[in-house]
Amino acid sequence: MAQLHICLLGDMQATWDDGCQLRLPPTAEALFSYLVLFQNRSHRREVLANLFWKERPYNKARRCLSTALWRLKRELADSDSCLDTSSYGGVKFENLQMHWVDAVAFEKKAVLALNQPVSTMDYNDILLLEEATQLYRGQLLEDYYDEWVLQERERLNLLYLRCLGRLMRYYRGQENWAKGILYGQKILLVDPLQEQVHRELMQFHLKNGQRSLAMQQYDFCRQVLHDDLGIEPMEETQVIYRHMMGQIHATANTVMLYNAERKLAEPLLQQIDAVMLGLIQAQEQLRSIREQVMLSQ
Repeated sequence: MAQLHICLLGDMQATWDDGCQLRLPPTAEALFSYLVLFQNRSHRREVLANLFWKERPYNKARRCLSTALWRLKRELADSDSCLDTSSYGGVKFENLQMHWVDAVAFEKKAVLALNQPVSTMDYNDILLLEEATQLYRGQLLEDYYDEWVLQERERLNLLYLRCLGRLMRYYRGQENWAKGILYGQKILLVDPLQEQVHRELMQFHLKNGQRSLAMQQYDFCRQVLHDDLGIEPMEETQVIYRHMMGQIHATANTVMLYNAERKLAEPLLQQIDAVMLGLIQAQEQLRSIREQVMLSQ
């Protein structure tokens, strides 16, 4: 039987294993996505009608629902999954587990890995988390803005951020600064106002020998907070910044002192060079005299 590869994260796509795409009108596509996402429950027809056609009178909404369900049944006729619409006015998918759904796979991997404390996580747990974050190619049904979509989008988004935060903390403990930076940057792509993450990245860059990038991170943090919230970074963030500036000034002062000392010592160094040259020349003369004496004997 044909199988579907269903992507709900990012743009909605449903592709059969032969490469053909499942094509549905927008509302039927939204209904299909809803039934797929909440596949383990039966949905009452009146609830679905009100959810997807609430702007229409109830009788018309029910007819629209019936038409959309008929379309879905027709499109899924070649698969083992069937749309059960017969039980007590409810609607649900059966045998949907044979199809792959990215949002479902993401949540399963994420929850399974996050159930482990950071201190006891092993390679397999980290692999699960990284696989989960790779599945999250975008927010849930990015082209839809229904209330149920927004609620689920926020829930999955928070789960994604938890995965990234856990990976960032894990690699901090491993002192793998490059990986920690990678996942911290992914967090900020979703939520650039997380000042704690900015601070962590500043420190990671410093530990990774990238002071200029740490400075850039502070500038980015300050700009985002100013533009979006009209505030300055917290004192904890500014302490790290002042520490970096102190290091820069200390380095600059050291260089200036070195240059000044070198300038003062230059005449003495020239005299030493002259003395050394004289000694070398004297040694050459002595060697020449010694050779002449030996030849005359």
